[in-house]
Amino acid sequence: MAIALLGSRRYKRYLTITDKGTIRIDRKAIKATARYDGKWVLETNDKQLSLEDAAYGYRSLMVIERCFRSLKRTQIKMMPMYHWAERRIESHVKICVLALFIERVAELKCGKSWSHIKRVSSKIQATEFVTPGHSFYQLNELPKGAKTMLKNLLIDRLHKVFGIKSIKKMLQ
Repeated sequence: MAIALLGSRRYKRYLTITDKGTIRIDRKAIKATARYDGKWVLETNDKQLSLEDAAYGYRSLMVIERCFRSLKRTQIKMMPMYHWAERRIESHVKICVLALFIERVAELKCGKSWSHIKRVSSKIQATEFVTPGHSFYQLNELPKGAKTMLKNLLIDRLHKVFGIKSIKKMLQ
């Protein structure tokens, strides 16, 4: 446990090792860091940008990044990205903005928060069935609020049975 704390970038700065080799919490470091709680440090190279605009832009960026993280946890299966090329950075920003746009449109159409929409939609389930000749999925009963949400999002009525495949075709 102590080694894990010392190896952590997050907690190591709040720990100190005594002359006897024991690990102690560094109260001075905690107190010094507490002065910055709730404060942002922003740096920009745009001299004409006001402090309020810089803060607003940074806060918007945090929302967009949260949307992108949410998008990565869906069925799209996106991997972490590290960019150096300008075209890749631009693409990353466009995907983040698209994720935010999708979130906002869904919130406006449903009149609910994104976390509520995500919670309801994550409860929609289907069960896979396999018979000697076919495999298919059957939609389970929709959770409370899902029908209204899907209607508000203009998503057509979901089919009770879908994804029917012949086993013979699957083996060939």
